[in-house]
Amino acid sequence: MVANTEHAGRSGCPVACAMDIFGDHWSLLVIRDLAFSGRHEYKDLLRAEEGISSNILSNRLRRLEDNGLITALPHPGGRRRKLYYLTDRGKDLIPVLISIMRWSERHLGRIVKISPANRRLLTNDPDHMIRSALQELERWEKSVGI
Repeated sequence: MVANTEHAGRSGCPVACAMDIFGDHWSLLVIRDLAFSGRHEYKDLLRAEEGISSNILSNRLRRLEDNGLITALPHPGGRRRKLYYLTDRGKDLIPVLISIMRWSERHLGRIVKISPANRRLLTNDPDHMIRSALQELERWEKSVGI
């Protein structure tokens, strides 16, 4: 695993520095699930179709939290449970994820699974997708008292 500052002291390249934080195989998928899938509990994140293992998920949640992209609060249903959510810094990655989705839709064709409605939005109005995701997150945050 790459240290969070591995590239900062060398090249200072903005892409390399960002990849130190979320450039592994799983971090952007966790952020995706928090942003678009309504998954906010550990057990729900663990059930993502990509099949992340529990130790990797725990590690990524800790790293994302340490880097200020997500935070957690106690779950109202139990002391040991937490609800994870994106911070403003994490929400700033939503347009990046939309751009990745658009690139995948354009260049990976049939292997990507995008609903017809989302495919139209990606093609015609990606800004609407960003606004919708942020509004949905805001509604969820209000419902849990954030």
